[in-house]
Amino acid sequence: MQTIQANNYPIYFNEKGYEALNLHLTQNKYSNIFIIVDSNTNEFCLSKLLPYIETELNVEIVEFEAGEENKNIETCVEIWKVLTELGGDRKSLVINLGGGVVTDLGGFVASTFKRGVDFIHIPTTLLSMVDASVGGKNGVDLGNLKNQIGVINVPNMVLIDTQYLETVPQNEMRSGLAEMLKHGLIYDKKYWEEFLDISTINFDDLDELIYRSVEIKNEIVKQDPTEKNIRKALNFGHTLGHAIEGYF
Repeated sequence: MQTIQANNYPIYFNEKGYEALNLHLTQNKYSNIFIIVDSNTNEFCLSKLLPYIETELNVEIVEFEAGEENKNIETCVEIWKVLTELGGDRKSLVINLGGGVVTDLGGFVASTFKRGVDFIHIPTTLLSMVDASVGGKNGVDLGNLKNQIGVINVPNMVLIDTQYLETVPQNEMRSGLAEMLKHGLIYDKKYWEEFLDISTINFDDLDELIYRSVEIKNEIVKQDPTEKNIRKALNFGHTLGHAIEGYF
């Protein structure tokens, strides 16, 4: 699959992503690497990632408890403390391995630690592959208020590898499919029509469907990176959805 060029960073797919990651490590003089995971991705995804990383640098795993309820400033404070205790500095690299909670929070942690260090997103859920990891939005919730605190700051790269979807439960897959359907509804009639009857979707072609969904989001974000105009269309359904999520 061809690399997608976003605003100042590339989005790689599958094996090509690991090649790019290792090249990036050799070309940059990082002091150390921190991989931020939640308890789910630590258990199910980290073992898939580590064999691909080729480096002599010290690699530290920073874990927090999974769940939207932990996407808050308190969790960030704990991670900032851990990064400091483990020798994090301005030449550290943060790799965020997880779903939307991990990429949102991890991107915010990296963007604010030492006034900003390099970070890479490796999304592990369908929703994070087609939405959360793409576009440069990073942040945390403030009580019931979704993504109330945050920054727009792009990663050095996004690496999408669909092997991680083997670890994702069906309800999470449906969340990702709903976001993909929305991308078609707001931007691409032909793509939307592919989702009119989910029972007819050929999931052997899931990589291609994900690729087109990422293309759609990227095409919109490139026109309006800071959400002043057309990027607001990507929030279609989010206003009501976030209200329901906050209430429950």
